Amino acid sequence: MRLTFLGTGCAIPSERVQSGLLLEDDEIVFDCGVGVMHNLNRSRVRVDDVSDFLLTHAHLDHVNDLIAIIKADWLLGRESVRVHGPPGTAETVNGLLDAYDYLKEKTNVEVTEFEPGDSFEVAGRDIETFPTQHSVPSAAYRIDDAFVYSGDTEPVEGIAEFAEGCDVLVHECAFPDGMDMSNHTHPSELAEVVEGCSVNHVYITHLYPHTSGKEDEMVETIAENFDGEVNVAEDMMTVEVAE
Repeated sequence: MRLTFLGTGCAIPSERVQSGLLLEDDEIVFDCGVGVMHNLNRSRVRVDDVSDFLLTHAHLDHVNDLIAIIKADWLLGRESVRVHGPPGTAETVNGLLDAYDYLKEKTNVEVTEFEPGDSFEVAGRDIETFPTQHSVPSAAYRIDDAFVYSGDTEPVEGIAEFAEGCDVLVHECAFPDGMDMSNHTHPSELAEVVEGCSVNHVYITHLYPHTSGKEDEMVETIAENFDGEVNVAEDMMTVEVAE
């Protein structure tokens, strides 16, 4: 299984674009912030080949490029696209379409909401979800027995068990230790989350500019409690995931 990080940044501009993760094998995109469409175009997957978008939550830095992709799909001849997400997804996507209502006649956008904790299938993959802690309804995703993507969250009890047996955990680590910020995870908190976790690789993402120059220190903090590899995700980084 091949994953490409389309965006590893946040709502504040930096050298990183906003959140996005591509499962190349099945042409599924997780989250769709600003810059994701252009980085998707740089990947091995065409923009109009992606039929399913799985959103962790409905904040703008995770959904902004969705409307741009819907327009691109129409111009490229695609007739439908599917969006999945926790409560609030339909209201957000429909609001974007209301702002550009001519697109409603061009491309059929099918929005499916789930309750965090639900399981379903997308493109032949078994998808499990897990409730996370953010300022709006949010969910982590587990894809088969391969990887988990946390989305934006405070450290939550149970995420290590949710990732049990996977090869890769992609977890947000938005701010360095010492910054008093809620709704996100700091390195020392993530170190506690992954202690004893059986995954082989942890990739940290959703990095705010405040982390610049502190990435090595953040990795070292997390690695103190974790026996596997800890890496900083970068835009357009591709990783092979054992299934």
